[in-house]
Amino acid sequence: MVCGMTSRIGLLLALALALPACQSGREGGAGNAFRADLEKICNAKQLSGADQETGGQATYLLAQWLNTNVTSTEGHAFLVEFAKLGQDKPARRKKLEGAVAQLGLAGCPLVDDWR
Repeated sequence: MVCGMTSRIGLLLALALALPACQSGREGGAGNAFRADLEKICNAKQLSGADQETGGQATYLLAQWLNTNVTSTEGHAFLVEFAKLGQDKPARRKKLEGAVAQLGLAGCPLVDDWR
């Protein structure tokens, strides 16, 4: 993990929420759109390339990627609630684990960032 990356996740989520977001992409219903977005959120570090960034731009890359790729209203609402938790690692982990369990996802690498 990039040094300080865990403490930057709150910032990156705030950045992602501050950027204009596309609210389309509700194919298959809201539940399926949220499930797809949660999978994206859980894997955002890898999908965005932020996990490979060594020049201090990981947070920015992740925020941009989330802004572009989380498209459902439910996905954006989840990011807002997640960001409100600040640096409370247990609360963030619990929120992610709860959503993952509720939607039946196999796992969530982002949960590991909050251990």
